[in-house]
This record gives sequence, structure tokens and C-alpha cells, in this order.
Amino acid sequence: MFLKRQLPFVITLITSLILIISYFSPHPTISPLRSIFQDWYMIIVAFTMFVGILSLVKVSIKKIKREKGIEVLYPVITLVSLIVMAFFGFLKGGLDNPGFDFMFEYIMVPLQATMFSLLAFYIASASFRAFRAKSTMATILLITAFIVMLGRVPIGEWITGDLLHFTESSFLSRFHIPNVTEWIMNVINMAGQRAILIGAALGVMGTSIKIMLGIERSHLGGE
Repeated sequence: MFLKRQLPFVITLITSLILIISYFSPHPTISPLRSIFQDWYMIIVAFTMFVGILSLVKVSIKKIKREKGIEVLYPVITLVSLIVMAFFGFLKGGLDNPGFDFMFEYIMVPLQATMFSLLAFYIASASFRAFRAKSTMATILLITAFIVMLGRVPIGEWITGDLLHFTESSFLSRFHIPNVTEWIMNVINMAGQRAILIGAALGVMGTSIKIMLGIERSHLGGE
């Protein structure tokens, strides 16, 4: 029980305290420890990638044995792609190997582009559902999104551009649609993003403190 529950907690607490202190203390004995822990972290990450590859192979083999028909092609393609990419990656040149570079440029990149292009349809569908003016907040969201999208296309420049060209008023230039779009993105949107980031950082800090103190032990298999 000690090796399973208490020892990981002690290691987590000690390493966390040393890493936190190293950012605030210039003591010469602390910095080398931080470098050592960071090297250990990279070693652990490498082992987790190895475990992930083994898990992928195990799951794919199970699917090959279980699936029938065309469905069996997907795990087969996954395993073949994994083996081929690993083979070229271990050859001379590593990531700069021509075979590895060819597969990445002409297989991986087009597949990523295809996935992102498909996501555009899901985003459009979700936006259509979210932008329905069913309440005051939804109406504000709809108007703001409309202004931002209008300011990102040439027609937004054309709608208010001619009016400002004839008036040459510095006050009216503030209402130029591209200028309004930039103000929304740099002021309102940035304020919301910072609030979300601050909230996420506070959540990370709270979770980290709970893990360090042993309150949160779900990563050790506890409840």
C-alpha cells in the first residue's frame, strides 16, 4: 500500500516544492535540481509515448480480430502507417529522411487539411444554432458576430468606405466596419480571453495544490 499510494504522493510533493522554490530562489543548489527533474520529465514523457504506442497496437489488433468486412481496414491501415513511419524515422536522417518527409508532406498534411475542412461544416452548424436571437444575450452575440464577419471581408470595407471618403471625418472613422471589428477583437474579445485564461490558471493552481497535499488522488487510482 505504501508503494502504491504514499510513495507517489511523497515524490509528487517533494518535486513540486523544489520546482516551485527554484523559480523564486537563486540558490545554486536549487537550479541543478530543477534541470535534473526536467530531464526526468522528458524521460517519463518518452516512456508514456512508448506505452501509448503499445496501447494503440493492442487496441488495433483486437479490432482486427473482432471487426468484419471493410471495417477491418481501418485498424490495418493504422498499424501499417505506424510501422512504415517508424521505419523511415529510424533510418539515416531521421525526420529529414526523404521517405519520412514524403509521407508527412503528401499523406499527413493532406489528411490534416481534410479534417480541418470538415470541421468548418460543424462550426457553421454550431454557429447557426448559437446565433439564433432567442434572448438578449443571444441577440448581442448575433450582432457582434455579424459585425466581425462583415469586417473581415471586402464588402465591409466597401459599405462604410465610400461614406468616410466623402466626409473625411475622424469621428466617423471610428464607425468604419473594419475599425469596429478590430476594436471588438482587441478590446472586448481580448478581455474575455484574459478572463478565461485567468480562471483556467486559478483552476490549475487549485488542482495542483490539491494534488500536492494529497487531497486529489485520482491519478493514483483513488477516488
